Amino acid sequence: MRLVSLILAGVALCTMTGRALADEPAAGAPQAGASQVAVQTARAEMDAGNFVTACPAFKAAYRDDPRASTLFWLATCYDKWGRIATAAVHYDDYLNAFGQLSDLEQKAERDNEETASARRQELEKRLPKVILRVPRDAPGTTRVLRKPLDGGPLIPLAIGIPLPIDPGEHVLTTEIPGRPSSFTKFSVKEGENQVVNVTMPPATESGDPTKKAKPLQPVPSMMPALDPGISGRRVMAYTLGGVGAVGILGGIVTGVVTWAQKEPIEKNCSGRICNPTGEGAKDTAAITGIVSSVTLPVGLGALAAGVILYLTEPPPSKFGSTEPRLRVNAAASPGRGGVEIDWSF
Repeated sequence: MRLVSLILAGVALCTMTGRALADEPAAGAPQAGASQVAVQTARAEMDAGNFVTACPAFKAAYRDDPRASTLFWLATCYDKWGRIATAAVHYDDYLNAFGQLSDLEQKAERDNEETASARRQELEKRLPKVILRVPRDAPGTTRVLRKPLDGGPLIPLAIGIPLPIDPGEHVLTTEIPGRPSSFTKFSVKEGENQVVNVTMPPATESGDPTKKAKPLQPVPSMMPALDPGISGRRVMAYTLGGVGAVGILGGIVTGVVTWAQKEPIEKNCSGRICNPTGEGAKDTAAITGIVSSVTLPVGLGALAAGVILYLTEPPPSKFGSTEPRLRVNAAASPGRGGVEIDWSF
């Protein structure tokens, strides 16, 4: 009996020792444990509303120990702070990291994944977007950079395409080699779409070394208009249509008047000799004939151009576009007339 008790005590001692050894952290474990303590501390700061402290703390903890769960709390922190564009980026990072987890790890993260997916969809409707515009003759070496709201190095931005951005006030820095930097300040609200015309650095007195640089080619936007109203193209289509209708009507009327002079001319003229009535009819026919031969083709051309502009008008851009330019040249001479339309974007 005593032997059995000693055996059982030995088994228990070995079990306890094994558990103690299993619970003892490995060589690299203290750093991981410290990062999780940092995450818990950051969560407490976030719950207290101290986002300026909490969000950078989550970021530092993720650098020390890159876990998907830390990415989730980092995104949540920026979300609660109101930095919804930054939050959306980190939610995307978290969802990508979630897809790389094992089945067991995904099971543990399932609640966070559902929350992140739902929040990401909600934020998409509220994200502000801006398009940065520079002049068409801007040098190809032009760089536009944004100062992050929470500090750090300047971030280079693309020009001419919709960019998600956090709500609030932003400062842009424009750099061109050989020129002093210029700054553009603007504010944007949730759900707002805005076009920002970037302030360009002035050329120096000693000359502009970038004068021959290749100009930038902004990327056109294919998004629906913010507040399209009536476009310049539509106004020009209506104007040309009205001019065309008046020209056609004038050409028809003067043509009828010209045709009506045929009978008086035949009755009051013999060859080239006419009485006063015949001379008057010939003069009227000459004038109205010229007017009809000019106004009718010009009217038809203007009406056709108006119809073409109306039917081929592209859908408006969500952020607007450079105003189109239209040049109309009309030419007329006895017996013929014409209109030349040059439309450029």
